[in-house]
Amino acid sequence: MIDNKLFCMYPWVHIHTTPSGNAKPCCISDPEFEIGNSNSSSLMELVNSEKMNKLRLDMMAGKRIPACEICYHQERHSPGSGRTQANKSFLKYYDDLVPHTNPDGSLTEFKMKYFDIRFNNICNMKCRTCNAEYSSQWEMEDKKSGREFIRIIKNNNKDFLSEVIDQIPNIDSAYFAGGEPLITEEHYIMLEEMIRQGRTDISLTYNTNLSNLKYKDRDLLSLWSKFTNSIIINASIDHYGKRAEYIRHGTVWADIEDNYNKLLKNSNIKIGINTVLSLFNILTLDDFYQYTIGEKMYRRGYNYHALYKMDSPEYLTALILPAKHKEDAVGRIRVLIGKLRRMGFGYQMLNELGTIINWLGSKDDWENQKELFKQEISRLDGIRNENFANTFPELAELLDL
Repeated sequence: MIDNKLFCMYPWVHIHTTPSGNAKPCCISDPEFEIGNSNSSSLMELVNSEKMNKLRLDMMAGKRIPACEICYHQERHSPGSGRTQANKSFLKYYDDLVPHTNPDGSLTEFKMKYFDIRFNNICNMKCRTCNAEYSSQWEMEDKKSGREFIRIIKNNNKDFLSEVIDQIPNIDSAYFAGGEPLITEEHYIMLEEMIRQGRTDISLTYNTNLSNLKYKDRDLLSLWSKFTNSIIINASIDHYGKRAEYIRHGTVWADIEDNYNKLLKNSNIKIGINTVLSLFNILTLDDFYQYTIGEKMYRRGYNYHALYKMDSPEYLTALILPAKHKEDAVGRIRVLIGKLRRMGFGYQMLNELGTIINWLGSKDDWENQKELFKQEISRLDGIRNENFANTFPELAELLDL
């Protein structure tokens, strides 16, 4: 299976649910590949759904799986993917789990090694590159502005939460995202239960907008101090200053920077930046990196800055930019890579930036997307009293093309 380029350990050690309860093999699998809903199904019913059973059998047979196309695409344009990361982390459980798969693809016993359950869409921001499913603020804005509106119901299936809590003895690593996990009740229930069960060896990783480090009467730093492994914080930051506040509406940049620096001082916390690469920041990515370096937002030995190449909504992706803007972006990124190399930054960061160059040339869709881009920029600028051209002068001409 190591040589099987289509095999992934996730279907044996993991199940993912979105804030609305839709279940999938993992968070990056095809959004249309739903295997059930946690509001109406038990954990084991999702694990052994018809689609999951067939997926496991197809993987063992080395068959290409449409739901996994995102990983295949990533592997064509970069060294790794969610699939390769899953195998790196969990292939050690192969002998204990995969050979015991039932002939129909089901699992008699499920051991969740990797936790990524999103219990609701509670969030205090309205990021331009997000939507109502992952933000209660987006949800309310859509409702007020009269857009087609689908109510996102918080997962009130208490039995499902209990089933997930029962998996705590099996969990190696837990990934908390949202919505915004640091203002989500279930996040704190899980942490407190891990501590109660003596599972403070579980590795905790977060994607957070970093706007809050306290929730009700709970002090997050105090809870984290009880865990034996370093807490990994991927701070969702796409730019700094007014650009950050535009892209992630609700951001107060001074507060984010203050919280970031506060965590940077804690030796048990490894904090890095996770940037959604979009049309908004691709042309000034070099400026963003130089700002964070200048403000000493990287700790020596942990110079982590991940880039997520956003592909939806399509009209905001960097891929739709006209050719001359892409050429400008590539030129600036090449110069940035040279500067970072001379400053001693490691392979991981340089490689993250390097993969952008080929990726930018993989699609040319400006003519198909430009009208929707202009419409949505105008619509949200009007609702939020913002101004795209003033905030991103380097992109202002796009509104006239």
